[in-house]
Amino acid sequence: MHNYNKSMIWNMTRNCNFQCSYCYFPHTNGKIINYISIETLLRFLNKNNNSWLVNMTGGEPFLYPNFVSLCEQLTQKHYIGVDTNLSLSAQIKEFAKRVSPSKVNDIYASLHIEERERKNAVPQFIQNYHILASAGFAIKVNYVLHPSLEKRYPDDISFFKENGVPITPRPFKGIYNNLKYPQNYSQTIKNIFTSHPAAGTKMVFNFRGIDCKSGCSFIRMEPNGTIFRCPGDRTVLGNIHDNVTLNAGATPCAVDRCPCQGINYVDLNPAEGWFIEGMRSFITGSEKNAEHAFRQTLLYDSEHSSALNNIGVFAFDSGDYTHAKRLFEHAHNIHPHIPLYKQNLSILEGVINEKTTSSMHPEVSEIVRPCATTAEYYVTTGQAIPMAEEN
Repeated sequence: MHNYNKSMIWNMTRNCNFQCSYCYFPHTNGKIINYISIETLLRFLNKNNNSWLVNMTGGEPFLYPNFVSLCEQLTQKHYIGVDTNLSLSAQIKEFAKRVSPSKVNDIYASLHIEERERKNAVPQFIQNYHILASAGFAIKVNYVLHPSLEKRYPDDISFFKENGVPITPRPFKGIYNNLKYPQNYSQTIKNIFTSHPAAGTKMVFNFRGIDCKSGCSFIRMEPNGTIFRCPGDRTVLGNIHDNVTLNAGATPCAVDRCPCQGINYVDLNPAEGWFIEGMRSFITGSEKNAEHAFRQTLLYDSEHSSALNNIGVFAFDSGDYTHAKRLFEHAHNIHPHIPLYKQNLSILEGVINEKTTSSMHPEVSEIVRPCATTAEYYVTTGQAIPMAEEN
């Protein structure tokens, strides 16, 4: 069992040797010049006898100068996780020899199949996977299920299974063909996620107003050493080269998008716990279970407008437009400043009056505590829920 009391996502570098079409960040494959020394990193981590889990991501972490040595020294006292494309064979072999699997929480290996095929690097990926797996490392191979990959996914799964590599689908978070994902996945893709229920929490929730331990037990560090409260909240807590002051405890979430691990650190009430379960079931293709969870949400909080809206989406899908309209109107009347509910009403009325194209569809709401939103916020920003920037 890994025994740590604090966790960090370290965005080590923007440099990457892959150029994936759906990546949110522009990456270069140049040499990393400015980097954080192991001495500086350990000086911060070893304060107050804390034990850390350092999740290293990028870019590609294995491009980092002296990466294997850094991992070897980090794991003398702390734990690590690595997000990697598993393409740098020499470094991976060295990592398997010098780093103890017992100190590695997990290795997330991203398949990025189209880019890997472009580089003729599929056999290399399979070989590197087995090098690490044989050494005892826990590896999860992620397949970002971009909507454009839907048709080829079954064949890819079969191929890698035959080669001893299990694949875990991961939701794409972003906009494709003017639709927001993962909310607008086809039923075919939702059925794929049915066998992977954990994928249902890998979406962009809005936790505004809910107490969260990010900034205290969980932080994000940038390549230059700047410490943010979390990936979604860019409140600066200091810089590792100078002073860093972590929060003393949980404080309310102050942003409208949680692109990463916030679900592990928020303090949810019963209604919100059921709402999260509803969203998980929705993303993983079980609308029946999702609707049940949203109704449970309403038993604890009858004015949870997100739950009302989402049940309305299911009513729309079943053709019960009268019930859908009643639910969208109810949600809008409770929180009229949240634009999604009025948008869904407009789409519904357009369908009823045969004025809306069939491609337009009401959207579910991912706002976990809608009562924490304010009219002032939407007036000043002029927007609803921003999309995620990361995968």
